Amino acid sequence: MQKTKGAKSGAVPVTRANGDQTKEKILDAAEELFGAQTFDTVSLRDITNRADVTLALASYHFGTKDNLFGAVVARRADILNRIRLERLEELQREESTSVEALLDAFMRPLFTQTLNGGDGWKAYVSLISKVAMTDRWHELVRANFDETANLFVARLRELRPGLSDEALYRGFSFTLQLGLQVVSQNQRVDALSGGRYSGSELERSYAMALKFVAAGMLGLES
Repeated sequence: MQKTKGAKSGAVPVTRANGDQTKEKILDAAEELFGAQTFDTVSLRDITNRADVTLALASYHFGTKDNLFGAVVARRADILNRIRLERLEELQREESTSVEALLDAFMRPLFTQTLNGGDGWKAYVSLISKVAMTDRWHELVRANFDETANLFVARLRELRPGLSDEALYRGFSFTLQLGLQVVSQNQRVDALSGGRYSGSELERSYAMALKFVAAGMLGLES
């Protein structure tokens, strides 16, 4: 039987399927390490060792560590944006919508994925919480999240015309920050309460945070 030109005996042929599997392995490993550490403390070699692939394959699929980091952020951002838009469309078909329901439609997808999506989503939450809290990754956040977020701001403007433009954007930004603090299970409440209440009580934290941001948004009306 004639061998394919350039093929090595015993080598696994490169196909789109196993290429995609390799990319996913690299993304999974990068997500885990970036979530547990930071961008600067994780090297491409750390990631390829965790993924059990060669450094050359990571370079082939992503080029640089910056590109890989961007791909990690974008992968689950696409899922979140799709769920959020589906929930927004559901609300728009209803005759009446409350501010709390609208903010829940935006916040709950990340909360639900954190609870039910497995270790990958937990690592992603840790990663995105760090990304969102620094201006270093402003463009990455903007490119992956702002379009969907602004659709929710526009709907909020329709619901509460008494909110000034500044109140809308500042209030929604506060909502984003609190939502990330909740899903990352920040332990500040543990320390302040002497352990009586815990950030790990995710469902309890989320329910109270949702009421807090909804009331706060209404409190900004002029």
